[in-house]
Amino acid sequence: ALGVGAWAAGIFHLVTHAFFKALLFLAAGAVIHCLHHEHNIFKMGGLRTRLPVVFWSFLIGSAALAALPLTSGFFSKDMILLQAYELPGVGP
Repeated sequence: ALGVGAWAAGIFHLVTHAFFKALLFLAAGAVIHCLHHEHNIFKMGGLRTRLPVVFWSFLIGSAALAALPLTSGFFSKDMILLQAYELPGVGP
């Protein structure tokens, strides 16, 4: 992002990535804490019914990091690509 001069888009991408990555780490800690420090992944199922807030946090954080459409991760990557496309000699 910084190489194509997209400073604002790069900072926006950095902030959104850091926010949603932290959200996923906090949600993982909440799962381990609520399941009484269980570390066996096979005993951690059923989050949607047992911990619905944590489930939705995982889902939203994962969608944003995967840059699914209509998430901040999508818009930050789209801003970077748009500014790269607008460089002289790259776009139409």
